[in-house]
Amino acid sequence: MLQDFIHDMQKLAIPEKVAGMEAYLKDQFKVLGVNSPERKSLYPTYFNAWKKLSKAEQEQIAIDLWNQPFREFKYVSIDWMRRAGLFKQQGSIALFERCILEDSWWDTVDGLASNLVGGYFLKFPQERDAWIEKWDNGDNLWLHRTTLIFQLKYKDKTDLDLLDYLIKRHKDSKEFFIRKAIGWSLREVAKRNPLWVLEILDTVELSGLSQREARKGIPK
Repeated sequence: MLQDFIHDMQKLAIPEKVAGMEAYLKDQFKVLGVNSPERKSLYPTYFNAWKKLSKAEQEQIAIDLWNQPFREFKYVSIDWMRRAGLFKQQGSIALFERCILEDSWWDTVDGLASNLVGGYFLKFPQERDAWIEKWDNGDNLWLHRTTLIFQLKYKDKTDLDLLDYLIKRHKDSKEFFIRKAIGWSLREVAKRNPLWVLEILDTVELSGLSQREARKGIPK
């Protein structure tokens, strides 16, 4: 069925789209030329069938999709892992980490972090601190970004103490994607707790990018 899916994706490809889509990705990755709506039109048939597979088989589908040469298949893999509820399956965090580390850029990492990693740590909070410590103490940019944004959809469940700690750990980073992540995480918190964010902005020396992003969430 995976080969059938690949074949159906190839039929949806628009060669004229390739150059523009690859330019959007800074020419770092190869694309097939399939738009998001058309790609997602294939999901019901295949995803419903794949959901009947065992957990191991579902994870293998995700890996096989991820290993395809065109970028769109990584988006399918992320959507499939969400639809299959792999974030509710204990042990799947290792798969998410693997995907974060392979062919990394914001277009894949952000979906993995805020949907799959975030969902996993809500389901298995006892595992969170060990993974966050491991990622935070390493030197991988994308794992650092993940620690900062995995709580984006947590709303009132956001662990502000953890976020405060991580922001202060990475506030001096020169990396654009880290500065952006700090601001993005603060922007989401500001929608519900603007005073806490204002205190961070007043007491922590953040980059201009982080400050601008954070202030977008503060009510006027």
